[in-house]
Amino acid sequence: MNNARHLKRTLLNSIDKLSQDHRDFLFNPDTDFTRNRKLPFETLIKFILCMEAGSIKDEVYNYFGLNINNPSASAFVQQRGKIKYEAFQWLFESFNSKTYKSQNNLYKGYRLIAVDGCSTPIRTDINDKTTYISNHKNVIGYNAYHLNALYDLMEHTYDDVIIQDGASKDENSALRELVDRYSGIQAIFIDDRGYESYNNFEHVVHSGNKYLTRVRDITSSSGMAKALGPYPDEDEFDIDVFRMLTLKQTKITKACPQLYKFLSNKSQFDYMDKDNPFYEFSCRIVRFKITDDTYECIITNLNRDEFPIEEIKKLYNMRWGIETSFRELKYAVDLNAFHSKKHNSIKQEIYARLLFYNFSERIMRQIKPKQGKKERKYSYQINFTRAFHNIREFLKYKKGGKNPPDIESIIAKEIEPIRPGRSSPRNVRCRPAEYFIYRLN
Repeated sequence: MNNARHLKRTLLNSIDKLSQDHRDFLFNPDTDFTRNRKLPFETLIKFILCMEAGSIKDEVYNYFGLNINNPSASAFVQQRGKIKYEAFQWLFESFNSKTYKSQNNLYKGYRLIAVDGCSTPIRTDINDKTTYISNHKNVIGYNAYHLNALYDLMEHTYDDVIIQDGASKDENSALRELVDRYSGIQAIFIDDRGYESYNNFEHVVHSGNKYLTRVRDITSSSGMAKALGPYPDEDEFDIDVFRMLTLKQTKITKACPQLYKFLSNKSQFDYMDKDNPFYEFSCRIVRFKITDDTYECIITNLNRDEFPIEEIKKLYNMRWGIETSFRELKYAVDLNAFHSKKHNSIKQEIYARLLFYNFSERIMRQIKPKQGKKERKYSYQINFTRAFHNIREFLKYKKGGKNPPDIESIIAKEIEPIRPGRSSPRNVRCRPAEYFIYRLN
């Protein structure tokens, strides 16, 4: 079976099902999409799914061709304004449920789920207090949504996402919500500093899954690892730690800091209250060297026999896959190029980009790039930017006189060298304001 064509049929079937039940996703179901228009519901969904980074007029010509009867930019804006963003959320979840191959890409029987967040800048509006973020008193701020995502490191697809307003983002609460509603095969949730929290750890434990979190090193006074000492004299170690978490401050709890850990009322912990002021917490702390003078510290509940320290290093290193995916999502799939100022329409495009990313990755991961007969200096991989563009054209393709393109062969031919060991200093700077001038028409 042709994988790309099968996935396209699956996606189109989901769109067809959405179209049949479209009244559930309209603001005014009794009047919206009741008349014949140039942009009926199903066509509009497909069009938004295929949009790139051009202006609306350019996108219309790219999708419908050079035709005097094409819908206008104004017609597009009016039609999309009738659809709730939840329509694209439903489509994203429907396609995922139909295409995830649960047993194919597991690591020692576990799904590897990376957790992280990224900001997506939108049109600057200082009056929009829900999304406006001020960098500094003397620097113009910016507006953004914050994506909190679960990313399957073996499938290379997004499993779930929560969109938060930029001004009130809370990655920890988003993590707990994502973990609590996860219902798949037992997973290892892998996350970075910023997620270190007793509450986060125990939400994963109560969900029946595993966690692996990089925390601030034991030398950091602001990290939770320092409070879980003492530690061995060795620079590298792998130890088990136990603490009795408590809401009480008594002579006994104060006198035994190596046994009791006091959590103030300001510390959110969902498994203690006045009637149950004690909670047994246990974890494993792994510390290892990454350079001559720097160390990484990991807190996890993975079994030491199944996951020795070398496996812990490998798993944490694999977490970088979600960072790479964010880069591809923003720049190759054009997540940063929105075609609206309205929040509902922006969320439509966020879910559309996530869906298109998953659709593309499910195609690409089945393709082996052509290495050529000649011996080369580097190994080669698929050129992902070109692949996303070609898959978008494949998705636009409509039945006609010509045979459909052999998208797998086209993608396999578009390759680029893998140059290992390359690195450059991270240039951290304040995010500039996002001006919104050319996108709408």
